[in-house]
Amino acid sequence: MLVWACIAPHGGEVIPELATHCPGRMAATRSAMEELGRRCLDRLPDTLVVYTPHGVAIEGAISISVAAMAAGFVDGENGVRIGMRFDVDLELAEAVGRAASSLGVQVVEIGYEQAGRPIPVFPADWGVLVPLYFLGAQWARPPKLVIVCPDRALPRRALMAFGRATVTAARDIGRRIGIVCSADQGHGHSADGPYGFAPQSAPHDRAYCRAVSDNALRRLLAWRNDRIEAAMTDSYWQTLMLHGALSLSSLQPELLSYEAPTYFGMACASFDPAPAMRS
Repeated sequence: MLVWACIAPHGGEVIPELATHCPGRMAATRSAMEELGRRCLDRLPDTLVVYTPHGVAIEGAISISVAAMAAGFVDGENGVRIGMRFDVDLELAEAVGRAASSLGVQVVEIGYEQAGRPIPVFPADWGVLVPLYFLGAQWARPPKLVIVCPDRALPRRALMAFGRATVTAARDIGRRIGIVCSADQGHGHSADGPYGFAPQSAPHDRAYCRAVSDNALRRLLAWRNDRIEAAMTDSYWQTLMLHGALSLSSLQPELLSYEAPTYFGMACASFDPAPAMRS
């Protein structure tokens, strides 16, 4: 069952050890990420399913990690390197793949050797590792992990169907899961940034945050592709997957923070049970 979910950014500087040049620059987001960590630990999911925009993208499909373990590093400009590793929930990964395929969603399992055995270590990208620094990496017993990456060209209905399949598969095998929608917002907030200034980034981010706060992610279904592209966001596709998953739950949203201290926007949101439903 889906016991918790969140939207979490993945700018590496939010990790304290990687923020030595300007430790206060992402302070609001860092504080919100710490709160996400507390809420996630309170719900004690067996497995975290991370929807990342920076993993292994397969044309026309959604990739799912299949390996014994997922691991990787996040590097900072100060030369510091943060390493993390998690056991992969192979049973859940395969169950999600079957459930999604039954709904007509093309899924590719990534991480098999030629002989048909799971590879020892699946490479985890920064879209996974930055949120997981706060969401389990430092727990006494870290949760297991499933890494998911969508092709951005997939139909919106397929992305939502995959989210539903995630929850259905977890329910069918008796797994308590949390979903992490790893997502940065518009990347055109500063002319000095690597992508230049995009006037559409700020209004996109405002609309996104309103949709989250109003528990109205369905609004994203009406957004035009050209405006999404112009905003230079990497949140849209994973958020539709999250929307599909949330349609099978009663979790309620709380937008914890939003800021754009550099060239990209960062939003943190927690999806929690209503007080009477917590157990």
